[in-house]
Amino acid sequence: MPELPEVESVRKNLTTVLVGKKISNIQVLRNKSFSEFAEKKDLIEGQSFLAVHRRAKILDLVLSNHQHLLIHLKMTGQLIFVDKMGKRFGGGHPSADWVNDLPSKHTRVILQLIDKSGQKSQLFFNDMRVFGWLKLHSETALVEEFINYGPDVNDPKLNVEYLLSKASRRQISIKQFIMNNQVIAGMGNIYASESLFRAKISPLRSAKSLDKAEMVTLLLEMQTIIAEAINLGGTTFDGHYVGVDGFAGGFQDKLMVYGQKGRPCFRCGINFPIQRIKQGGRSTFYCPHCQS
Repeated sequence: MPELPEVESVRKNLTTVLVGKKISNIQVLRNKSFSEFAEKKDLIEGQSFLAVHRRAKILDLVLSNHQHLLIHLKMTGQLIFVDKMGKRFGGGHPSADWVNDLPSKHTRVILQLIDKSGQKSQLFFNDMRVFGWLKLHSETALVEEFINYGPDVNDPKLNVEYLLSKASRRQISIKQFIMNNQVIAGMGNIYASESLFRAKISPLRSAKSLDKAEMVTLLLEMQTIIAEAINLGGTTFDGHYVGVDGFAGGFQDKLMVYGQKGRPCFRCGINFPIQRIKQGGRSTFYCPHCQS
């Protein structure tokens, strides 16, 4: 599943090609992917894109009538922008749709677009397993959509006092704590393991056991890692994410613990191999020697 850095990369790409273009028509090929389309069609067609935002792992396409077209890629979603130059921008789960003709058997929604000069283009939403979705929200409904989300991990307003207050009575592990979207939005599994390793904090410790200095370090490492991953276009691990151009993200080359089970710890050396355990149904990778 694309995490925050990967979705942010998609957002940046889409901003360059969508803003200013008008939606002339929408085709929904699978109702599950955009279940409310029939009742909201008139609020979408004929509108132009004002901006492309992101909240957590959800894309927010702002329309000229101030409605918000939300897109969640989930596990296998992908967006591909096509114009007279061919397939240009987007990203998501890799599949043969990068090179095959579109629409494909995985295409769920097609947005027909036109710019001010009359040039036509298309945005394809493909989703192999049909877990992803599109929704249309008003400004008020948008607030309700995100009411249970904590601040994004790269939000400059996120601070240590907030995290300490949220952690003060939490017995759950610190890894599960920072991956809880109600506490922090967008801290995925790979980046959680890597942040805890850099901060030298065991993923097994309870959230409430961290003191202020440790939480300061952890927040710094989380935000540094997310910034690095965004700059490198995200992480491609086991082929789970590529850009629409077919190129992988670059952060996988910086992984120190995730996927490194049995390999020597970068800090401790050959006598202390990386361990893999399960927490909350997700794989956790860590060094039991230098993460205390």
